[in-house]
Amino acid sequence: MSLPRYPEYKDSGIESLGHVPACWEIRRLKHVSNIFLSNVDKKTYEGEVPVKLCNYTDVYYNDVITRDLDYMPATASTAQIAKFELRRGDTIITKDSETADDIAISAYVPDDLPGVVCGYHLALVRSLPGVSGRYLKWLFDSNYVKSKFAVLANGLTRVGLSHYALVNVELPIATSAEQELIAGFLDRETAKIDTLMKVQRRLIDRLTEKRHAVISHAVTKGLDPHVRMKTSGIEWLGDVPAHWTLPTLRRVIQRIEQGWSPDCDNRQADPDEWGVVKAGCVNRGVFIDSENKALPENLSPIVDYEIRPGDVLMSRASGSPALVGSTAFVAVVRPRLMLSDKIFRIHVEKSVDPRYFVAAFNGHAMRTQVERAISGADGLANNLPKASLMDFRFPVPPLKEQESIIEHLIHRTGQMDSLIKEAERAIALLQERRTALISAAVTGKIDVRGLAEAA
Repeated sequence: MSLPRYPEYKDSGIESLGHVPACWEIRRLKHVSNIFLSNVDKKTYEGEVPVKLCNYTDVYYNDVITRDLDYMPATASTAQIAKFELRRGDTIITKDSETADDIAISAYVPDDLPGVVCGYHLALVRSLPGVSGRYLKWLFDSNYVKSKFAVLANGLTRVGLSHYALVNVELPIATSAEQELIAGFLDRETAKIDTLMKVQRRLIDRLTEKRHAVISHAVTKGLDPHVRMKTSGIEWLGDVPAHWTLPTLRRVIQRIEQGWSPDCDNRQADPDEWGVVKAGCVNRGVFIDSENKALPENLSPIVDYEIRPGDVLMSRASGSPALVGSTAFVAVVRPRLMLSDKIFRIHVEKSVDPRYFVAAFNGHAMRTQVERAISGADGLANNLPKASLMDFRFPVPPLKEQESIIEHLIHRTGQMDSLIKEAERAIALLQERRTALISAAVTGKIDVRGLAEAA
């Protein structure tokens, strides 16, 4: 589909922006809005007013901030409430993060929200008269603004935007009438794309559930529907084949290693550099060697911690409880990647195939034990204690039967994995289309006035 362009353009004076419509202006953010960096933290202080806190994750995971979100309770001073209480037309952005990609993620506030206050690590952008808050929100979602802030963000282990960098970013500003037309056009068109992405995500969810069920059945019931069963004596496991054993992992695991987590550069290691894997390298049973951070040049690698093909890796700790205990088999790995202290490297006895061990940990029975161990780890949030892991009960079929189960799962899950990858590719293409459309509209590369009026 060919989209119309403006009849006349002018040089913006900004290399990364190029030409803009002749009737548009280039203005700094501080000239079109008031910007407030929040200092309201999540603690409760005596003598302050109870409020609902719109925090980092509320903004990160929602394009729109509404009354029905599950806000954290906190307190704030009357001065903070006057300054940071959310109003209709506000845009909130993330100001600090671990990576530049997560800087200036935005969310729009369509209605006044009395008692809801913008929290710490966020910036509140309140448009001035004659400037559309919705238009500013879409600007923050454009490639132009994202790339600007990626360059301006500073920090080593954590990156952030200074107040000066934020308020002085130069923006293409359409006329007031056009701003609302552009915002309305993007509201409609991105909603269509979002609907298509939701369909693909639902498909991925269904396939993932089916994949989990196939694995869970194979590693607890086996492949023979007529095999004699016995009670396991464990409520969440139920019956298992009579010839299987149910030892604790102390009898299955030879030893467990943990690595090293030095302060690394906030970037992925180049192919010829040493890197340290992040906790996300084993998300959902798949080893992803690109999930790493570069080891600084002034630190020497510990060669014994290098990850090798055939390793079994397990996430010991994660910011997300759902990812603790994620286990993956390393079939292929780039050289010069080290184990971090958030990852277990597990060496199993010869009676257990490492691939079967990984498959079992991607099933319901082992997942249940992981969740119980996490909840029982006093003072260790989202952490799997080694002692608890070694007490897990583990269903073990004979070695040849393990190999048959692995072959069965490779075939069955391979089909589902292919469909999941197709759906993920479709989402990626739709997301690219969405971002490109936003960027083109808010920088004047397309003229949506006729399109908006015809809608």
